[in-house]
Amino acid sequence: MWSKIKSFTVFFLGWLAIIVLLVLVLDVLWGVYTRKVMGDQARWTEELARFLLVWISFLGTAIAYLDDKHLGVDILVSHFDKAAKRVSRVFTHVLVLAFSLAVMGIGGTRLCIDRFDSGQLLPSLDISKGWFYLSVPVSGYLIAFFALGNVISLIMGKGVSSDSEEVSS
Repeated sequence: MWSKIKSFTVFFLGWLAIIVLLVLVLDVLWGVYTRKVMGDQARWTEELARFLLVWISFLGTAIAYLDDKHLGVDILVSHFDKAAKRVSRVFTHVLVLAFSLAVMGIGGTRLCIDRFDSGQLLPSLDISKGWFYLSVPVSGYLIAFFALGNVISLIMGKGVSSDSEEVSS
């Protein structure tokens, strides 16, 4: 069940990231065109590029974590036996769950709500800054969900590991 959820989520988030990246590339190209050819850059292109870059960074972080392709230092853990590796993986995913839920999810939600409530706008795009900061809680809750799934999977003995090495009972 978890592998189906992961596959669907990776597929969906992957396509979403592709679309965001495509819009980002088109936006930057339009900004360059308007600056070099027309002599005056469209004011909104730089701000939209920044907005999209933040969103794709946070989406990419969630995708990398879900696909177990995130940066990790496993020099010590690689010398552990299978049982100790499993415990360390569970511990790591629990820490990721706690951080992503508390800091990114809950803290990001508060930040986002504050920005929507404040009425602050992105000057060139004329939209609430809350939309800019919404990437933080969205990715935080996604990462927390993935971490919870990994913890449950490891506890049930299904195995979740990096370097395509299955950890199983």
